[in-house]
Amino acid sequence: MAFPALAARLRTFLLGFSGTSLATGLQVVLLPWIAVSLVELPALQLSWVQASVLLPNLVFLLFGGALADRFDAARVAALSCLGLALCHGALAYYLMDAIPSLALLLAYGVSLGFFTAFLQPARENLVQRGARTPASGARVQESHVQHLVTWMMLAQYGGQAMGMLLASRFDHWGAEPLLLIQVAVLCCAALFFFRLRRHTSPSEIRANKLPSALLEGFVEVARSRAIFELILLVGFNGLVHIGVFLVVLPLMAESYGRGASYYASLQIAFVVGTVVATIVMLRRGQGDQPGRGVLMCLLYSAALLIAISFGPTAFGLMLLCACWGAVAAASAALGKSIVQILAPEQVRSRIISIYQFSLFGSAAIGALAAGVISEFTAPLTTLWWAGIFSLLAFLLVWASGALRQLNVRTQENS
Repeated sequence: MAFPALAARLRTFLLGFSGTSLATGLQVVLLPWIAVSLVELPALQLSWVQASVLLPNLVFLLFGGALADRFDAARVAALSCLGLALCHGALAYYLMDAIPSLALLLAYGVSLGFFTAFLQPARENLVQRGARTPASGARVQESHVQHLVTWMMLAQYGGQAMGMLLASRFDHWGAEPLLLIQVAVLCCAALFFFRLRRHTSPSEIRANKLPSALLEGFVEVARSRAIFELILLVGFNGLVHIGVFLVVLPLMAESYGRGASYYASLQIAFVVGTVVATIVMLRRGQGDQPGRGVLMCLLYSAALLIAISFGPTAFGLMLLCACWGAVAAASAALGKSIVQILAPEQVRSRIISIYQFSLFGSAAIGALAAGVISEFTAPLTTLWWAGIFSLLAFLLVWASGALRQLNVRTQENS
């Protein structure tokens, strides 16, 4: 499927998705930098703040996936955007008069995590809906799903890059205008998602009770060895890679003494790498063996973490962050394509939520662990150990074989 002129519904989905991603790009720079520069929190407390955004995923992400399957995913995504806008608006109002405390930042992070847990599975379930006409219930062919997911990833990374560019103005504008930009963008995203809603009659809503609905998702994951192995792998990525990225990177940026603009430049370099990798995948495709690609990305991540642990120059760290972003983008796009292809439509949101639960739930634990390790050892030591564990994980999953042997062409023909 080629998209020289994107269909109207797909454009609507991509605009909504990129809007939420722009707000996320602002958030990933603003929150830790408010904690480090305004509140002057040490490493361990910074890890608490970063984990506060992720910990609600441990409780609410699975419920978010079940809710998106039982009701309309577009409505769930729109309401979640409005909830996030309310959180950012409340913090902007508070910052006009006072410096936030650790407790307030934790409450803010938990609120963001709560609404994000409902937004993530809902918006990703809409990717194939955006490629269909409202009157058509036709299933998108497997050979086209990878292209759709790559467009979604391009909207995500492009939006995040724009958000991080705006966040780089923190030292000049302050936090309040940037938070208000998030409010405006999220309100627009809510409107785009609402336009994708289905007019579903009450009789069409699934009657399964919530515990049974959650169990169906886990049963479906257990049936597919490839999905099961993928979810274990993304859990490892969240524990080791995202946890390190959230805690160690801002600590390293602060040690270079270049302010918020340098930290934002590291984030931008990371996202530039993701955008470049995504554009390459749009032109060349993802290939017939996405599982093998996911495993190679894990190997490359191990090499990059070990390289960063040697303490590169400020410019060298930016280059390595760009390479890290390219690897992360390839891994995420390949993994999400596998889920979109293998997951049955009736439980897709729940499987996506289990995928996200494994990734971000373990990332919360990883952020806390990285904070503890960095509190008592050098951040570079944390990176070195993360690289070694990544290398061991690659060897184990490669030997298992389910992801390595997965072939998309076989799935399409079956």
